[in-house]
Amino acid sequence: MLSTIFYLYGSVITLAYFSTVFLIFFGLSWGILPHWYLHVVSLIQGYFPSERHKIKVKGNENSNEQEEDKSADEIAEEQVKKLIESDLAPCFNTAPTIRPTLLGMMPEKNWTGAQKSIFFVGLFFRAFFLMPVRIGLLLTSFVFVALAGLQTAFRTLSDHEKTWVAIVYCRLFCSSIGLVANYRNPQFRPKKPGVAVSNHLTPNDIQILFAGTPHGSSYGYVVTGQKHKGIIGVIEHLVEKLCPSLWLERKCSNDRQGFLAEVLKTAKREGPVLLFPEGYCSNNSKVLQFRKAIFEENVNIYPVAIKQSPEFGDGFWYEDEFFQYLVRTMLNWAVVYDIQYLQTVEDSKIILADVLSHLPRMETVCLVF
Repeated sequence: MLSTIFYLYGSVITLAYFSTVFLIFFGLSWGILPHWYLHVVSLIQGYFPSERHKIKVKGNENSNEQEEDKSADEIAEEQVKKLIESDLAPCFNTAPTIRPTLLGMMPEKNWTGAQKSIFFVGLFFRAFFLMPVRIGLLLTSFVFVALAGLQTAFRTLSDHEKTWVAIVYCRLFCSSIGLVANYRNPQFRPKKPGVAVSNHLTPNDIQILFAGTPHGSSYGYVVTGQKHKGIIGVIEHLVEKLCPSLWLERKCSNDRQGFLAEVLKTAKREGPVLLFPEGYCSNNSKVLQFRKAIFEENVNIYPVAIKQSPEFGDGFWYEDEFFQYLVRTMLNWAVVYDIQYLQTVEDSKIILADVLSHLPRMETVCLVF
């Protein structure tokens, strides 16, 4: 009896894994099934009491007296710290949610027996079905791109072949983190030459945006980013073998101007160069101010807005190690992204002032659309 259960369990895991790999390799998808799945999860979450978080502000009756004993510089420093904590700090915490996510490892004490039972069923489903399948997909993505990179040592891949490899790898990787993405307004999808700019939640945004490239395309994105170590560094090294890429060494101040010059040069003749002008990952609750350097040249700008639904799993990378982030995403219900391609800003037809006037629009639309 026990052996039969394990056999059926292994068969279900294997079927889910190979079916997903098959669909990805042939440019297909699960269609509407992921959205039905999210609807069921949403209904289950709605059965649980809403969590209302209150922000506690600690007052100090003697604050005025203490400030009188401080120098002007000390008071100014404290005010700056308070400003940063109140305005920027929320951008780097876990994303706020409107309903219980049920993504913890233990149930809440105030839940009923039925609610606790449902929670443990969901935990079992995430840990013993979703995670094994996703681990298999992650390993497959690494093996696939490594074999493709090894092949480049023996023959030169065409642009179509490189793009196909990149798309398949990115979709395998995105499946391993449970991505469910809607790509809206495909008529505004970034094209060459030019620069694609987007808000930023995680290093995986590169794979997520690249995964939206249609099968059969001869180009995707020119990938950019800063040099990393560990798992991300391995991924960057593999990416270099298969698609155009530009990397910045942040520790080297002299490298910044050279990097910007290379980006502009590439954007004018090739592209689309994928950039994240915020400069940092945030939890999507706010959009940090875009850096304007890349907007000062005559290049086509393709804005892309990313909006996540953290109720199914927070896509923001807030862990110290990327490996910890991967484990958490594999235990999520899903990572749900709404990606909207916005209308192109053709810099060749507008002056610098007009370009800069588009920045507030890009920042606003990247947050709410």
